[in-house]
Amino acid sequence: MREGTEGWAFLGLPCFGTEKTHPLPLPQAGGGKKSKMADLHFTLTTPERQLMSEDVHMVVVPGVEGEFGVMAGHAPFMTTLRDGEVAIYRSVGAAPERIRLSGGFAEVGDAGLTILAESAEA
Repeated sequence: MREGTEGWAFLGLPCFGTEKTHPLPLPQAGGGKKSKMADLHFTLTTPERQLMSEDVHMVVVPGVEGEFGVMAGHAPFMTTLRDGEVAIYRSVGAAPERIRLSGGFAEVGDAGLTILAESAEA
C-alpha cells in the first residue's frame, strides 16, 4: 500500500482510529441543523406508458453487470438492464416499492435516473 493511502484517507474520507475528517461539514449529533437529503428524480417508462415520474430517495436497479443503487448526486452513466425488480425507496428507512421489469436501459444524469424498460409491471 502506498504511503498515505491507509483506509480511505487518500480520498479525504474519514478513517477509523485517526484524526482525519471528511472535507465537507457533516451534521452534528444533537442540536445541529437538520438537513434534508436532496431527492433523486426517477422516471420509469415503457413503450406503452410512463409508469412513474417523481422524486424519491434511492432506486436499486438490475443492471446486466449486477444491481446498482442510485441516489441524488450519482455520477452520470448509462447501462443496459437485465430482467428483474427495481426497488424504489421513497424516503430514508422506508420499505421499498418493487416493480418487475424486462430489459431496457438506464441513464443517470443531471435530470436524475431514467429507465426505459421493454416492459414493466407493478
